[in-house]
Amino acid sequence: MTGKDVAAIRAPTLLVFGDADAVRPGHAVKFFELLGGGQRDGGWDGSGRSSAQLAILPGVTHYSVFASPALPGTVTAFLDADREKAERSL
Repeated sequence: MTGKDVAAIRAPTLLVFGDADAVRPGHAVKFFELLGGGQRDGGWDGSGRSSAQLAILPGVTHYSVFASPALPGTVTAFLDADREKAERSL
């Protein structure tokens, strides 16, 4: 997958990495930026946010991220926000 392929993704996307991941945090941020994240201030009302989100979980490696107690809440909040947005647009 190239940077151009990543930038073409339009679906809401959550990227989750560990702070001790095999993927360096700087690389995770570049991936996030390709998805439109981190380009501007999100604003008080969140209207400037992209549909991409980046989570870097503390004390987690690439291999232990799924055992992190922070992962379920992070993923659930992302999925709930997307569901609520879809429900409001109906």
